[in-house]
Amino acid sequence: MNYKVQKFFAIFILAVLLVVASSSYYGIQGIDNLAYVVAIGLDAGKDNNIKLSLQISVPNGGEGGSSSSSQSSSSLVNTIECSSISTGIALFNSYLGKEVNLSHCKVLVISEELATKGISEYLYTLTNDIQFRTDSNIIISKCDASAFLEYSTPELDKVAARYYEIAPTSSEYTGYTESITCNEFFTAINATTSEPVAILGSINTDDTHSTGQDTDSSYTAGETPITGNTSIETMGLAVFNGDKFVGELNGIESICHLIISNKLKNAQIRIPSPIEELDYIDLYIELKKNTKNSLYLVNSSPYITSNVKITARIHSMNQNIDLDDDSLVANIEKYAENYLKENISSYLYKTSKELHADIDSFGLYALKYFNYLSDWEDYNWLHHYQDAFFDVNVDVDLNSSYLLVNTSKEKDA
Repeated sequence: MNYKVQKFFAIFILAVLLVVASSSYYGIQGIDNLAYVVAIGLDAGKDNNIKLSLQISVPNGGEGGSSSSSQSSSSLVNTIECSSISTGIALFNSYLGKEVNLSHCKVLVISEELATKGISEYLYTLTNDIQFRTDSNIIISKCDASAFLEYSTPELDKVAARYYEIAPTSSEYTGYTESITCNEFFTAINATTSEPVAILGSINTDDTHSTGQDTDSSYTAGETPITGNTSIETMGLAVFNGDKFVGELNGIESICHLIISNKLKNAQIRIPSPIEELDYIDLYIELKKNTKNSLYLVNSSPYITSNVKITARIHSMNQNIDLDDDSLVANIEKYAENYLKENISSYLYKTSKELHADIDSFGLYALKYFNYLSDWEDYNWLHHYQDAFFDVNVDVDLNSSYLLVNTSKEKDA
């Protein structure tokens, strides 16, 4: 009896080992037969077609999935003109001899040219694909999306997928853009209370640099006078009316958007100095409290009030001044308040009168005036937003910049 039990368990264990070994073999084969996409690019093609570009991860130092380290990964970009994303991927499958897999895609890049025609069709296609991750970032490129992918050579990170994952987080410490996912963008397209925005990107070269800007925050993607190995840049936001691209926001306008929508982590602004003419002071700012927005309808036109409270610290200035002087601190706060109020008001009127796009979800505050969904739909908020008026109030609290104070005191001693 014991012999039979032992024989049974021996056969069972052998069968399990064979199944595991077989599964591992086919799993490895499956990886070798897949082409993992880390970025998708869409451009306008000829005859109403599109140009589909795929940036595909290519392991170095081994065949297929046998690379000894993911740190050695690089990528290649292939482009094809096709009638739709689905047919384009099918053609890629034939050309590559491997099956395209979108489960590792980190970013969707769409050219401004294509975005002006409307992009909802492409978003519907991708979000209905079970492989595509809707938490991928969406970038609107001022240049061709295929060129954007070609120039996406990470200078500080060898792995393209991780580079695309980390790069948009710069918004958390600059405020010059916002990390927007395809899911957030898709939701905003279908909302009746707001319009979508996307990350603004471009290739940065000597030819694209802009001159004569008042401050470093007045640039958009590709314009900053930076030289280096990294050729692409994300700065500013792309604004949409429905699914169509209608305009750009520069760095300071993006900061204003984050302030009004309560998404600002921190940022740096440059204000005129109250001490010496033609001089400036750099301030590090963050929200002291959430911005309080309110809305009233006056003869069917929106009247919107925004109360902003900011905490600021001095980062740099050209003079050694005594920040123990309360009147001087109050004067710097006043200059900062005027600077922010002017820029926020200009930004809000730009979204209303020029772009006709409520990207701060003010429509949510207007809902209370309508008892029924049909009344709200008849009112057509996104049309009435262009009739809006704004009242912006800014309060800046300048924290004690003890490092500068102590430095000046040590020099006096």
